[in-house]
Amino acid sequence: MENIKLNQENLSRFQKSVSVPGYNRKDLTPSIVHLGLGNFHRAHQAAYLDELLERGLERTGIFEINLVPDAFPLAEILKSQDYLYTLVTKSAAGEVNVRVRGSILGYLNAAADKAAVFERIADSKTLLVTLTVTEKGYYYDKKTKEPDTAEPAVQWDLKHPGDPKTAAACLAGALSLRYKTGRRSLTVMSCDNIPSNGTVLKNGVRFFCGELYPEIVSWVEDQVSFPCSMVDRITPVTTAALVKELEDNYGISDRWPVCGEDFRQWVLEDNFKTPVPRYGEAGVQIVKDAEPYELMKMRLLNGSHSAMSYPSYLLGCTMVDEGINHPLIKTFIRDRYMEEVTPTLEPVPGIDLKAYKDTLVSRFSNKNIGDTILRLNAEGTSKIPNFMLKPLAEAVRRGLVCDTIIFALAAWARFLEGKDEQGKPIPIEDINGPAMTEAARKAEDNPRGFLSAAGLQGLSPAQFDATAEKFKTSLDTIHGRGIKRALEELLAH
Repeated sequence: MENIKLNQENLSRFQKSVSVPGYNRKDLTPSIVHLGLGNFHRAHQAAYLDELLERGLERTGIFEINLVPDAFPLAEILKSQDYLYTLVTKSAAGEVNVRVRGSILGYLNAAADKAAVFERIADSKTLLVTLTVTEKGYYYDKKTKEPDTAEPAVQWDLKHPGDPKTAAACLAGALSLRYKTGRRSLTVMSCDNIPSNGTVLKNGVRFFCGELYPEIVSWVEDQVSFPCSMVDRITPVTTAALVKELEDNYGISDRWPVCGEDFRQWVLEDNFKTPVPRYGEAGVQIVKDAEPYELMKMRLLNGSHSAMSYPSYLLGCTMVDEGINHPLIKTFIRDRYMEEVTPTLEPVPGIDLKAYKDTLVSRFSNKNIGDTILRLNAEGTSKIPNFMLKPLAEAVRRGLVCDTIIFALAAWARFLEGKDEQGKPIPIEDINGPAMTEAARKAEDNPRGFLSAAGLQGLSPAQFDATAEKFKTSLDTIHGRGIKRALEELLAH
């Protein structure tokens, strides 16, 4: 099969099984700026917009910005493909959909030109800024939801406003320029997996404005909105196998395609200061309060992902579908972990939680997307405080059963020790991994120290001590009898 290079000129040459943009991309205006171009954004927000464009409901596109250095020549790849990319979605039943997406119009890495980043956000054509900078990109205190001023990146930004490292400081600088050049309103939307993401982002921007640009504080309060949102689509990393699959099966030469499951969800708080795309026409839920949906997704999907990933790895599983279909892991997650977490949730309008949890197990079982256990293991220190420790603390305070949550934390500690049960090194991808690894290696003797380092908060001294003792018991059992026997004993009670 002839391989055809992906670009605007070649769209008409692709086989009919490949859907391509039928709209005129030259007529689009980049009124959306997105911070954090990656796989999830391309499989989610950019895909929603592409569908609105295809239906003729919008005439806007996205200008992409990354604040951290690129690990590969992203700017060159995107430009050579006219900013087009292929999204492949795969269902658990094996159904495959291939579409070239055209909603991205440009790209800039902030390392190349910070001033250009400010100017792009300040531009009169920009009406919406969205973010997927991951949990670790917010540098905030989990308890107060305010910026953590002890973070080196926050300290740097206070001293170097023209060269910010954090998204909040970058936005504050751009808003200062926007204020000076017209004072136009703006909507800034976080699409990251943190509780009350819009509030956390607003607090960060407001902090840097107060410290660096006090003259714009009242204007930001009045003219800039920060809606909360919940986003969901399981999206693995792009692999060489996906690139080859597109070449072999569809004749598409795409240097950076993306693959995701067929399920998707987006819940968005109705809090806009500017016109935004008609996302509701593409199935986005526009609601008064997004927080119940946020908690549901983070504690059930993300929390279950983390809870299953560490014991699954120790059992020798490498793929997510392999893990969830292991009899011990499936029982551990669906019958125990999810049921312990559910009482910590608020009522979720329009959601049948039993059906939602069953759907999660089905989604985790989708072998066709090739999701890996190591992807779920990554950056645990950023994920676990919100996904697991908060529901644990709430369960302890309310006297609820939480043995499985505690066991999942013990499995994480065992993983962080750095060697599996056969003595082979464990690849730990975590920005705070060294500090937590040290705490994990001392956790049997100092379980309180590990839980404190992990970020367990909100308990009385007696509650904390009781939780630490249960954690120690679980960790002792994993060490003494191995993960398989430890799971069997946990599930037998």
